[in-house]
Amino acid sequence: MLIMYCNKCFKRKTIENSNKFYISKCSHIFCQLCLPTGPCHACKAPYKARTIDANMPKAMEIYFEPPEKAFRRFQKILQFQTSQYALYAHYWLNVIPLQIQEEFKKFNGMRRISAHLNEKLAYETKRIEKLKLYLAYKKRCSQELNQMHQRPVRGRSSTVSSNSRYNNVVNRLKTPTISSLSEVTLSSANCSNCTDLSKQRGSFSKRARNDFRI
Repeated sequence: MLIMYCNKCFKRKTIENSNKFYISKCSHIFCQLCLPTGPCHACKAPYKARTIDANMPKAMEIYFEPPEKAFRRFQKILQFQTSQYALYAHYWLNVIPLQIQEEFKKFNGMRRISAHLNEKLAYETKRIEKLKLYLAYKKRCSQELNQMHQRPVRGRSSTVSSNSRYNNVVNRLKTPTISSLSEVTLSSANCSNCTDLSKQRGSFSKRARNDFRI
């Protein structure tokens, strides 16, 4: 602890000297005999003293402790604060870049998902348009079929022609493809061509049998 002297008579605080010592706000120490009744003897500032004993405040007690003890306490404070700053710097230099990379990966993944969904949306939109065309085509065929049922029959020729139109409409309704209407027309045309070829082949075989008959 600091060796105390009175800042006026410079008598030392000892066991034999039982006088009380006081410290002022201006950091001057005086013994009980030299205690000023007005301004401070050293700096002439308004004097307000407090007794130096075991009951004095902690803020005043630290002025009387050994410098080595204060230095060790300062070292602990400095070490603690330095470690805190080091941890904070480590977080910004090592943890934050990794978090940024993870977030960037998530962002790229979301971009790929968005692009895939946009492609799927475009594909489904085209498919819906084709389905709408197919449904409109089937609706027209159904309307034509209903109109044929509602028309009155007037004779054999009209019956044959109505039956042929009816068969054509039924064949169009049975068409399995929905991608394009041209395929439906081609399939019905191919069926009619195949029928004509079979008829021609039958007539040719009949004439051949008549020519070679004995």
